[in-house]
Amino acid sequence: MELFFDLPVELRPRLKKPYGKLFPGDSPSVVEQIKDSLDESLVIAVGDVTTYNLFKAGVRPHICFVDQYTKRTAVTKAISAVTSRTDYVNIYVKNPAGMLSSEMILAIKKILASAEKHICICVDGEEDLATIPVIALCDVGSLVLYGQPDEGLVCVEVTDEKKSEMSEMLKLILTEKNTRSIKTDDPVCKELKNSLASELKEFLTAVF
Repeated sequence: MELFFDLPVELRPRLKKPYGKLFPGDSPSVVEQIKDSLDESLVIAVGDVTTYNLFKAGVRPHICFVDQYTKRTAVTKAISAVTSRTDYVNIYVKNPAGMLSSEMILAIKKILASAEKHICICVDGEEDLATIPVIALCDVGSLVLYGQPDEGLVCVEVTDEKKSEMSEMLKLILTEKNTRSIKTDDPVCKELKNSLASELKEFLTAVF
């Protein structure tokens, strides 16, 4: 069973605050402010514009997430031409807007454990919430970069404390009450609900 999790209302205000240090700007030049710190770390880029800015600044992220949209609008051809990577291993996952899918979370865990470090995750839907499982599951010392809408580039230096914070958020999201699969009390959904608990338990064991 594919699982899809809604973002709880109480967590939405936390998404408006940067998880790391904010660098104002929305162009490749903003990457120059942090370029020297990117050499020795695993660099993970979440978002088309962030990925574009890194490549244009001469930085090749080890892992990037793109969905061909920015702020719910299709990216320009110029951005798409840079973020569509034929020189990377491309992995395709579904993740509806405003949600987290079990498919994407398990793909993140598998990719982070892989020896292959030039991977592009092409998301059918939206990749925005990927920052939460990425930070929760990646190694300490990794750098996670993503865009804060209309503000700039956020650089998260992953620490034990940051991993714990994101793991807490992830566990609040990955619950039965947030699972989109069950919405009515008809017999079919009751049957699904009976199997959901075991499916969710198996999934959480695989993630954590």
